[in-house]
Amino acid sequence: ALSRTALVSAADILMDARRNVTTLEALPEDCRPANLAEGYAIQDDIRARWGDRVAGWKIGATAKAVQEKFGTNEPFAGPFFVRDTVATPGRVNAKRFTHRAIESEFAFRFGKSLPARDSVWTRSSILDAIDAVVPAIELVGPRFKDLLFGRAPTAVADCAVNAGFVLGKPETNWRPLDLVAHIVRLSVDGVVKAEGTGANVLGNPLVVLDWAVEHLRVRGIGIEAGQIISTGTTTGIVFLETGQHALLISVHLERPP
Repeated sequence: ALSRTALVSAADILMDARRNVTTLEALPEDCRPANLAEGYAIQDDIRARWGDRVAGWKIGATAKAVQEKFGTNEPFAGPFFVRDTVATPGRVNAKRFTHRAIESEFAFRFGKSLPARDSVWTRSSILDAIDAVVPAIELVGPRFKDLLFGRAPTAVADCAVNAGFVLGKPETNWRPLDLVAHIVRLSVDGVVKAEGTGANVLGNPLVVLDWAVEHLRVRGIGIEAGQIISTGTTTGIVFLETGQHALLISVHLERPP
């Protein structure tokens, strides 16, 4: 098990790389997490000391194929921060990011808080706390030279390889939407590069939402009003060049009567 000193050392290294927009080959062996629990312990230390409010939580590895790439059998979660979150139409400085990679996601905004507690939150309670679904583009940016496939504990420590989010217009009348069949297209400079549906994230974005709320509850973390949970890529990862323009196109589909 990593000592407290080793956990803090790993967090310091990752925060320094985040602050200076530099990339690492790997964490030193003496402070490298060997399991998800150690990864989350490092992540918690970063969250406590980073000096910015948590805007929400990114959930990754929400497709079986992606879980296999990371070497895990479950999703993972990581915080994203206010200073790294912009509203559409967002323009972000490429020099602030180690990678030029994005993903298209369904995000849920909480109108009411779900405080940390001992008992499980039911889906009805979770949905009652949601005030909008938000189309979101995640800015993927690990503090490493690669995407950390095969290194899930390090990916978790690195705030789930998140660098920021661009958030679209919130949809408050979201309950009639069929999020499973809902079509999402990601275009770059007017050319569609990827397409998918909500079924690509554990079969249903609401399943990911349930997982995320329970995962955070077990860690003793509450969700504050105004925070967002983003439920994983519907289209896979798309790589960009500096100066390109990306657009998430959401095709609304209502559930059949």
